[in-house]
Amino acid sequence: MSNINTVADESKKYYYKIGGAEKAAYGFWGFGSDLVFQTITIYLTYFYTDIFGITAAQVTALFLAARVWDAINDPLMGALVEKCHFKHGKYIPWFVGLCIPYGISTILVFTTPASVGKVAYAWFTYILFGMLFTGIIIPVTSLSSSMTQDPLERAKLNSFRMFCSGIGGVGCSILVPVLSEKLGTTPQNGYQRAMIVLSVIMVISFLTAGIACKERVPESALDKSEPFRWKDLPTQITKNRPLLILFIMFLSAYTYNILVSSVGTYFVTYNIDGKISMATWSLLQTLPSIVPMLFVPSIAKRIGKKMVVITGCVISTIGMLMFAFMPANMLIGFCIGKSLGAFGYGMTLATIWSTLPDCVEYGEYKTGRRCGGLVFSLASFSIKISLTIAGIVPTIVFSFVDYVPNGVQNASCLLAIKMMNSLIPAIVLIIGILAYTKYELTEQRFDEIVEELAKRRLENK
Repeated sequence: MSNINTVADESKKYYYKIGGAEKAAYGFWGFGSDLVFQTITIYLTYFYTDIFGITAAQVTALFLAARVWDAINDPLMGALVEKCHFKHGKYIPWFVGLCIPYGISTILVFTTPASVGKVAYAWFTYILFGMLFTGIIIPVTSLSSSMTQDPLERAKLNSFRMFCSGIGGVGCSILVPVLSEKLGTTPQNGYQRAMIVLSVIMVISFLTAGIACKERVPESALDKSEPFRWKDLPTQITKNRPLLILFIMFLSAYTYNILVSSVGTYFVTYNIDGKISMATWSLLQTLPSIVPMLFVPSIAKRIGKKMVVITGCVISTIGMLMFAFMPANMLIGFCIGKSLGAFGYGMTLATIWSTLPDCVEYGEYKTGRRCGGLVFSLASFSIKISLTIAGIVPTIVFSFVDYVPNGVQNASCLLAIKMMNSLIPAIVLIIGILAYTKYELTEQRFDEIVEELAKRRLENK
């Protein structure tokens, strides 16, 4: 009985409760991050084709080349995070040190040089942005797995962070059009100056999180006694089945969101002739997604995180199908469909981010190593792939339907824009739902794994 009690105590030893100030700081980085990242997802493809001045084919080539590099860079960055150990923590020094270079890179992406060398400039700045995004997002998202081992507390932490990220998305929707118009004398320098403002806020948010948040959950015994080796990388990935399924779900959710966000600019401009402002349209994508995020922990407690994810995807799919079959003159119908899709997306996103840290324990259970950086590097890579899919689908489609930048579009082009805002995202979500039905790391199974890890810690003492 004594030994059982000891194991039980050990299994809950790192179930820390996160205080209000620390939680607020953790949420603040989510706000600052999405203030910048959502600007990339919503405006970059349109910026490249209609303002920066490169062709759709050149944008496609850029996005594809960047993702080939990311396939190498992201896992290596995750492994590098595992290998390095700093005095002030495993994860915090990374995002504190990289937030300023990352902010500068986002400004450079939205800077338009002279016409000579535009393509080369876009390649350099976009790939630089992608590398720094990886360098900062892997450790900062891994941080929650190190702050507490309590799955409910993690759900609260990540749901609040996603709520704050949603506010950042709302802020981006409002601020980018306003700031670019007020601060710029041309569309080119307007976007650049807007990004300067947003990037400064982002840097402050990451520095605040670095100061206020604490790493508490220790590394595994094997991590302490034997440094991480590069050959451990495929082992960590192939033996973590829940992580691979969650990777597909991340890919599905982010591809849906980034695609409808980026193509929405074209829909507002050409399909509905600016009858609604871009700022308002973007709010329909971001504001409804915030609402469910605060309630996800309590909903998950009742029906389980897996069902919350699937329910959210189903709601989004229904919204997209409504959008797809809505008559061209039914603006209110488009708004309802888009808002419904965003509401379901908010449920899904908050839950999968709170589920991801659980895969860290599963990986430790299977391999003996606690590799949060590697686990979260797959989430980072899924976002990059989503950016590519959402970036190249419009450019490829446009090449077949005779899209004319800043011109009058033909009927086939208008239909293609509508389908990219609705039916294609719905198909992507259905793929995610089918994959996620195979996810088996339930709350009960997670508790069993944590208890087994506690036994191992006691044996290694």
